[in-house]
Amino acid sequence: MSIIIDRALTAEAVEKKLYNIKAFSSLSKTGLEFGNIERRLLMKEFPTGEKLYIQYPGKESARVQSPRPWDFRPKMQLSNGEWLKDLSFKDVWDDLYSLRDINVDLSYIATLYCRIAYMLDTKLTKRTLQYEDLDQNGNIVNTGEIALSWYEYDPQPDVIEGVYISTEALRGVSLLPYLAYNDYLAQNEDCKYYYRDEVENNKKWDGKIGRKNTLLTHVAVIAFMEDKISFSHIMDMFQHGHGVAPIQEKYLEELTGGRIVK
Repeated sequence: MSIIIDRALTAEAVEKKLYNIKAFSSLSKTGLEFGNIERRLLMKEFPTGEKLYIQYPGKESARVQSPRPWDFRPKMQLSNGEWLKDLSFKDVWDDLYSLRDINVDLSYIATLYCRIAYMLDTKLTKRTLQYEDLDQNGNIVNTGEIALSWYEYDPQPDVIEGVYISTEALRGVSLLPYLAYNDYLAQNEDCKYYYRDEVENNKKWDGKIGRKNTLLTHVAVIAFMEDKISFSHIMDMFQHGHGVAPIQEKYLEELTGGRIVK
């Protein structure tokens, strides 16, 4: 069954984004400082063995001009105990590009990113989370618990069972934890841009900026890989989008094999 992007779905997504922005921005930063004492909060441990954390404050909280105090970053511990490098969006694009060399249905990957963009696979979760405070050398200097209520990315099994990607193709991460990591990257974007607009500059926050623009940029990269848009098209989108290139929603039905419809 296709998901139709209409006003009701878009409005619901905005409500969920605002709920999460409030939840993550309210995390106490008392006694914490980027590069000095940072808090690593365990968000989920997956059946495949990965552990997904967020760590804060992030580096943008320490900027001299226009600091972003709500900045954080996801951290992933692999099933073998090693830590995944902190991924940037260009790392994600490299990962997407590498998928063209293996037998993966990219229309399904585009669908999954669209679903994250519109927060379709989230559920309201209330849980007590464990944290560790780390000094600049990575030593644990404090531990504790935090109660948090947020819309957590938690897709039903049938949402991702249509695609298999080996961990070797995703930096040693299984597909579900990798997607959840991407969800927290998008959540951080929502927090940063909401702070910039509503809090710092006292102007109306645009719900498209942040999560939606970021994840639909990933879909645009897939569109280019699938020869649905030209190189000049995507470069023009990046130029005019100031670092993001969200695909127009009119392309989504074709790119997702009819799973997402505008």
